[in-house]
Amino acid sequence: MSHMPENSSSVSREQVTEAYLKAIRLIDERVAPLLGKATTRALVQGAARRTKDKYPFLACLVTRPYTEIIPSVIHEQFAGVTSTELAAGLNALLDECFSGLRELTGDLIVPPLHDEVTHQLRQLQ
Repeated sequence: MSHMPENSSSVSREQVTEAYLKAIRLIDERVAPLLGKATTRALVQGAARRTKDKYPFLACLVTRPYTEIIPSVIHEQFAGVTSTELAAGLNALLDECFSGLRELTGDLIVPPLHDEVTHQLRQLQ
């Protein structure tokens, strides 16, 4: 399921990455009070493990917490990746995060949070 607007090819890698990092931070803000601060980090790392074969540039999220991703890391890890490829990989990452969250909480958190994250990402347009 795509969370990005259709015109994502005109958006820079940095803008795409920042939008998704904000979305992950939003998930963290909503999940932490219920499941603890480490949950989002574990969700993202698990999702990165499951998606890194198809999107190798996401491997950096397996060993490095998403909170440590800064512009220099973006340039280093995502060099040669188009913004469209990046958006596809980060969409897959978010979908895996939501799958993991659904396993933990059922439909208690996921539907409203998914809607909120999707709305936030569409603001990138």
